[in-house]
Amino acid sequence: MEEGSGDYSLASELFMELAGETRFSILVSLSKKPAKLSSLSREMDITVQDVHRNLNRLMQEGLVNRSDGTFHMTEYGTVVMKQVSGLLVVKKHRKFFEDHGLAGAIPDKFLQRIGALYACKAVSSVTAVLQTLKKLESSASKSIKVMVAQAWPEEGEIFIDKASRGIEILALTGYNTIVPRNVTELIGPRLEELAAKGIFRGRMVEKISVAIYIADESEAALMLPNSKGEVDMNTMFLGSDPVFCEWCADLFDYMWNRSRPLNTKKLRVVEY
Repeated sequence: MEEGSGDYSLASELFMELAGETRFSILVSLSKKPAKLSSLSREMDITVQDVHRNLNRLMQEGLVNRSDGTFHMTEYGTVVMKQVSGLLVVKKHRKFFEDHGLAGAIPDKFLQRIGALYACKAVSSVTAVLQTLKKLESSASKSIKVMVAQAWPEEGEIFIDKASRGIEILALTGYNTIVPRNVTELIGPRLEELAAKGIFRGRMVEKISVAIYIADESEAALMLPNSKGEVDMNTMFLGSDPVFCEWCADLFDYMWNRSRPLNTKKLRVVEY
């Protein structure tokens, strides 16, 4: 027997119980609040006998228990359901993940928390993405954190306006970050002045594979790499869910802590 195959067998047993639509619906319901057999029957719109049969299987697996006629999630069941959100994210956005390369672009410990994207909405098209980013960054009243794959003039103006008002800005770029020449010539010097005052802080990594935008730690946006490893500006995940914002902030901090001083000569300056 191949080493580790026993673990896969355990996983298949668990997936077998989660695969039943009725059993999964029962788990979703119980993860919100305990319930009696009759109320589950009404909610599921199936017979009491069918609910009871499925509950017995869930109890045998240890996902559910019963106390005084009321069914509850076990601690084991609660932990299992928290992991399911990651599977729901990749299933919901299956077409997107089929042609986007996350492995290698995002550390495994963040991929294991991909369920944090569960409450996000997807914004499609470059125009909609840029409009949304403008609104997100303009809404900041305390801080902005960005990990940028491609800069755009309006964004630089927003940074200058916000930093001039004392709003802290942390910007992380890479050797592959694309910057229009007019941004470096017109906006760059003004940002350097603000950097000297400690309001604007810029750092650099070798490569930006994921773009992150966080306003006031309460709203965040994320762009992931395509199959070529380049950040896809056509699709963005947006959300204000605390779990998602924390995930983005943690990934940003992870990269920031591994960054080096900003060297504008290393940026990919292009003519627009």
